[in-house]
Amino acid sequence: MWTISQIICMGVLVCLAVMDIHSRQIPVFILVLGSLAALGYQVFVGKGDIWVISGGIAVGALFLLVSSITREGMGYGDSWAIFILGIYLGIWKLLEALSAAFLFLGAAAVICLLIKKMSRKYKLPFVPFLAIGYLCSILTGGIDG
Repeated sequence: MWTISQIICMGVLVCLAVMDIHSRQIPVFILVLGSLAALGYQVFVGKGDIWVISGGIAVGALFLLVSSITREGMGYGDSWAIFILGIYLGIWKLLEALSAAFLFLGAAAVICLLIKKMSRKYKLPFVPFLAIGYLCSILTGGIDG
């Protein structure tokens, strides 16, 4: 059974995915609100271990650093979404969702290259795969809200 927080998180990820697909950008104010909501969740509702949550934040910060170093090879919006999920999920659940997301992203990239829909330099939006990864983690029982 899904929890309210999982439904809200999935709904937000789907909305962000639609924005990422259509405009290739995610508005900063939405990311700021998401960060504040995730922090509020952890302060008022979440019962997570502070070290696990800190690890999730560190993974998100690492992705933001990678975005900066690669001059948005991976977009800031994508990395910020990972940062928000890190606050909400903690390190282990975040890594599970990211593993599924990268698995599906890799499969989609191979398929697109094989059918010649894109070139090697084409950039796929990542947030839709992050949403799929989060959904797979919930459905397999890895994320228990």
